[in-house]
Formats: sequence, C-alpha cells, structure tokens
Amino acid sequence: MILSTHAVVGGAVASLLPSHPAAAAIAGFASHFAIDAIPHWDYPLRSIRLGKGANNRRLSVSTATLTDFAMVGFDACAGLGLALWMFATEGSFWAIAIGAFSAMLPDALQFVHTLYPHGLLHALQRFHWWIHSKRALTGVFGVGSQLAFAGMIAVLARSFQ
Repeated sequence: MILSTHAVVGGAVASLLPSHPAAAAIAGFASHFAIDAIPHWDYPLRSIRLGKGANNRRLSVSTATLTDFAMVGFDACAGLGLALWMFATEGSFWAIAIGAFSAMLPDALQFVHTLYPHGLLHALQRFHWWIHSKRALTGVFGVGSQLAFAGMIAVLARSFQ
C-alpha cells in the first residue's frame, strides 16, 4: 500500500481511541501489516531498493534518489494531512497524528533495515515480507482499489465516532 493509504487507515483506527495515544500507536502500527496482506499497488522507486537482500548503504545522491525521497515524502505528508483533516478534533489531534505516523513507520523501518539488517529490524523485516501480499495490482485498478479501501475504512471509522 502507499503511505497515504496506511496513514488514513492508521488515523481511522486512532480515531476510535482518541484518549489513548499509546493504543493508537500500537493499533496504527499493527494496521500496516493487516492491510499489506491485501493485494495492492505500490509506486516504483528508481534508486531505493527494498525487499530481500536489498542494500542501500551505497545509495548516492542523484536525481533518481532525490525524486524517490521527494515522492515518498509527499506521499507521507499527504497521508498525514488527510488523516488529520478527516479524523482530528481538538481533543484527538495527537492520537490521530500518532496513529497515522505509526501506520507508516514499518515502511520507513524497511528502508532502515537495508542500511542495518540486524537484530529486531531483521525479525520485523522477515515478518513484513512474510505477511505482505505477493499479488500486485496494476494500473488504474491498483490505484482505485486503494482509494476505495481507504474511503471505506474512513466511512466506517466515522460511523463509530
């Protein structure tokens, strides 16, 4: 899933726990793995490598690298903004932000794992790749399915508030 989808789902889950930021963090983090098990589309990265055996220790500054980081950064910021816009209230702002951020965190840790593939990061990465759907969706259907999924989760979460 793209980071925006993870953030919206993490924010939706956190909206059900507005006075419990620690629970929102745990639920957001867990939601990442639950929805990564669903077949989905991921945008391609040109320079950053993820997956089994990926090694970004020699990643150089290039147009492709800067483009990848800009795309990932925009995706993360858009997702966080959407989650806050859809779910945050005066009393739940931090819980929503924490839930959305925590839902995106496993993908950042995936990158960190390519730099330092040891210990807990290695175990988390193995779990991440085990649970991640092996079936990829493509094209308009791949993007549309994530929009529809995030929208459905948002509507469900709003109906429980």
